[in-house]
Amino acid sequence: MYDIALLEYLGIFAFAASGAYVAIEEKFDLFGIYILATVTAMGGGVLRDIVTNVGIPAFFSNYKTIPFIILGATIPILLRGKLKYNTLFVVVDAIGLSAFFVSSGLKAIESGYNLMLFLFAASITGVGGGMLRDIITNRKPEIFKTDIYCVAGIVGSLLLWFFYPILGAHTAQHLSLITIFSVRMVCYMKKINLPVIN
Repeated sequence: MYDIALLEYLGIFAFAASGAYVAIEEKFDLFGIYILATVTAMGGGVLRDIVTNVGIPAFFSNYKTIPFIILGATIPILLRGKLKYNTLFVVVDAIGLSAFFVSSGLKAIESGYNLMLFLFAASITGVGGGMLRDIITNRKPEIFKTDIYCVAGIVGSLLLWFFYPILGAHTAQHLSLITIFSVRMVCYMKKINLPVIN
């Protein structure tokens, strides 16, 4: 699982940076920027742990994530006005999205969750922080307006669920990671979105 942990830290960094970007756009003060970055990076995991009743959320007992959050939030502050949301950032974000979905999905399978709880645990971990970020800043959650984002995670998670007992954890997790990342990036590059009903 060390490879998943490494990708999760990269994802935490990316999500913290996205939270900081939004906070700067919304004219938050310095404290507010770091708080929103933290909520964006760790909010999904905290929500998952609360709903699944696993005890104290992992964020409050694992201090290894803090440097990645601080770094992710500090870079947009230092480079404000110079660093824009671009393909490189989307790549890092897609890696983090993939890692969050897969790592939480693996934990859900090993905990004996049924399919619905498995999908909830994976999805809330992957996109919950971004939703909390948008709610706090009084924005409509981006995952419901643009981009194939949560849907990419769900597709990859379903592959993990069905192939885990057939191929084993190692192969299934890498298949899921590659699928989520590929779907997210292809849809971003080709500007593929779900239809909006007017």
